[in-house]
Amino acid sequence: MRPQEKINFDKEYVEPILSGKKKTTIRKGIKSYPVGRVVYLLADNKPFAKAVVKKVVVKRVYELTEDDAKIDGFDSVNNLLEALKKIYGSINENEFVSIVYFEIIDKLVESVNEIENIQNNLNTEQF
Repeated sequence: MRPQEKINFDKEYVEPILSGKKKTTIRKGIKSYPVGRVVYLLADNKPFAKAVVKKVVVKRVYELTEDDAKIDGFDSVNNLLEALKKIYGSINENEFVSIVYFEIIDKLVESVNEIENIQNNLNTEQF
């Protein structure tokens, strides 16, 4: 099965993803990732893992729960909201977010430090 999409992450999230602490990504807006699709997970535009999209849940920001925060790798909703504000700037409690659940199927690196050594062999046109 050939990956059809990519999901970009800041490097700080690579270790929690690889360790299994972070199993979702929360994106501003309503996003469409077909369930069952294989995606590349990237940091600095370099792949560090392949994952399968398990499900996508759309909520408003004010509906985010402690469980949503924990599965996304945060200790609390407040910490999650701070991270979202850092990434997106201001975020309104009535805005929609998409929670993309994924499962790692292939680790391309074992740690964030290895990302620096990866040659970007992905043809970006395939995305």
